[in-house]
Amino acid sequence: MTERGTRRGVPGLVPPMQPATVTGEPPTGPDWMVEVAWTGHRCIAYVEPGRRVRLLSGADNSMTAAYPELAEPLLRRSPPGGMVLDGTLVARGEEHAVRPRLIARRSARHRPSEATIRRIPVDFQVADLLWLDGHSTTELPYADRRALLDGLGFASPPVWTTSPLPATEIGTMLAIAEQKGADGLHARHLRGRYHPGGRSRFWLRLPVTRTRQVLVGGWTPADPHRPETVGTLLLGAPVADTPGALHYVGRVGVSLGERRRLAGALADCEQDAPPFVDAVPDAAARHARWARPELAGLVEFSGWIGGGRMRRPYWRGLLDAADVHDDRWARPPEPAPATEAPVEPPPEPVSPEPPPESAEAATEARRLEQHFVYNSLNTIAALIRTDPGRARDLLMGFADLSRAVDQVGGSTLGDELAAVHGYLQLEQARFGQRLQVAVDVADTLHPIPVTPMQILAAVRDAVQRDIEPRPEGGLLSLAARAVEGGCEVRVTGGSAEARTIHLPSEHLP
Repeated sequence: MTERGTRRGVPGLVPPMQPATVTGEPPTGPDWMVEVAWTGHRCIAYVEPGRRVRLLSGADNSMTAAYPELAEPLLRRSPPGGMVLDGTLVARGEEHAVRPRLIARRSARHRPSEATIRRIPVDFQVADLLWLDGHSTTELPYADRRALLDGLGFASPPVWTTSPLPATEIGTMLAIAEQKGADGLHARHLRGRYHPGGRSRFWLRLPVTRTRQVLVGGWTPADPHRPETVGTLLLGAPVADTPGALHYVGRVGVSLGERRRLAGALADCEQDAPPFVDAVPDAAARHARWARPELAGLVEFSGWIGGGRMRRPYWRGLLDAADVHDDRWARPPEPAPATEAPVEPPPEPVSPEPPPESAEAATEARRLEQHFVYNSLNTIAALIRTDPGRARDLLMGFADLSRAVDQVGGSTLGDELAAVHGYLQLEQARFGQRLQVAVDVADTLHPIPVTPMQILAAVRDAVQRDIEPRPEGGLLSLAARAVEGGCEVRVTGGSAEARTIHLPSEHLP
């Protein structure tokens, strides 16, 4: 900091610090904090009250005009002497499936229209504080910078502070990052200083490693004149309801010994036409030999690029048929919408019925909202020091809820109730006595099949629409009873009208 009583203007440029990449074991110990590194654009925000807000990229290029909606909330929270914030611009919704194309649609527009801003909302996730009220903070330990940053009160969209947790929870945080599609975590030491333009062993990036099932849909020969040789494998994931068809997810090199083992198996299932429904890049298809998708294997990779290609894949070997599971395929993240018609988004439905008519609408209905994710992590972080046992329970519940959101295939009423329980635990930790809960569902109804997230969507809607806006809160009631041919579930928030969901079932009279 500068000497007491002296103030300087907001600096014109603070070169962003870069994290070092962990090559060995991740850090542990009480002096380390970890947080999810969401996919987005690095941003340094220079806020000068009464003058302007400047947004610069990690390469010091101006992004100010592309995100005009961030100026007002930044100026509103700034002290008179200004501030400089370091963070990431993230397209809202990426906490469930990383979609870099979505944020690219905004950054590619010099001055977005109001319709574009509403259609593709962007959040600024602030992770560090470099300047505050006329004084540099880069020489302060991270713990002190973080305390000053939290004091600014950025807790609602479109500007949030991130939610670091102690490194003792790194295993759970890595699992959450893997489920949400993030490429890694950031680990920061509480005593680490900010080194503009440099790196430090006190700020590390921890990559998230994914291991997924793939099917081999072809290969490129190691020698084009000897097509029976194997150089790289062309990989895919099965297309739903289309046997023998694959989505192309990339190619991977294999060791010399593995090439010899695969050559015979691939020759036995060779076919003339490619099994891929989407285009294989020219470089991979030039000398490709195609195969019936009968060989399943495991691939380790660090993320997705280009909307559907694995980043840095590593072949782990073939799988026996008994070890293949339908929920472990390498499914690429969903692409951003293909069109950008300047229309208003449809209003959010009051009731989850009728079910969405398209796969895209169904997927959107299953997303955990960005503000819920941030609120949950902030609540857990706040309990770490005051009630660590409860904080850990809530963190595990958050991980269970994330898995429920990502579930593939059908679900049961019992599974849905478990997800509802995890959700309500997190909301009760935030609302306290304002949220009361009453659940009345007989165990005999638990096996009834339901659409994944069908009950949870109704519960969340009741909490957000009927209880959260009321200062006194209210009672969330969930009850189910057997009816002819199935079950009727009623969800009521406060004194509002109940949401009724009918679940047909052959298991009940």
